[in-house]
Amino acid sequence: MINKRIIEVNLKRVEKGESLTMPLIVLNGEFKKEYKERYGEFEKLDKEEVKAYQKAYKKAYYQEPEVKAHQKAYQKAYYQKPEVKAHQKAYKKAYYQKPEVKAHQKAYQKAYYQKPEVKAHQKAYKKAYYQKCKAKLKGEENETI
Repeated sequence: MINKRIIEVNLKRVEKGESLTMPLIVLNGEFKKEYKERYGEFEKLDKEEVKAYQKAYKKAYYQEPEVKAHQKAYQKAYYQKPEVKAHQKAYKKAYYQKPEVKAHQKAYQKAYYQKPEVKAHQKAYKKAYYQKCKAKLKGEENETI
């Protein structure tokens, strides 16, 4: 049962702009009646305003260092679980078998290997690789003689 003293304390907290000592649902109808007598109707917020406030609050909350550290540790532990690893492996296997994904990968690879910097890198790598092989063969010939 909520007594008059608790209602008065909470009304004073509302005047100061502080949070209530109990949730509004617990304070019940008595608090609402007293509030209406003193201040008029409750201010009802628009749903978009509430969503915007919640989004801003969450964004600020998740930027705090201790929350970030907790989330990072939780995610690391979660993704180490065998059932999660198995589920991810099965999902990826099924995903990469889709024809539209295969077509996208093939198109991306084709475009990637047509880039001049990639072609130059491959050419330089092949040249260095074959020079290594020739040097290795010459070294083997000298050992056999």
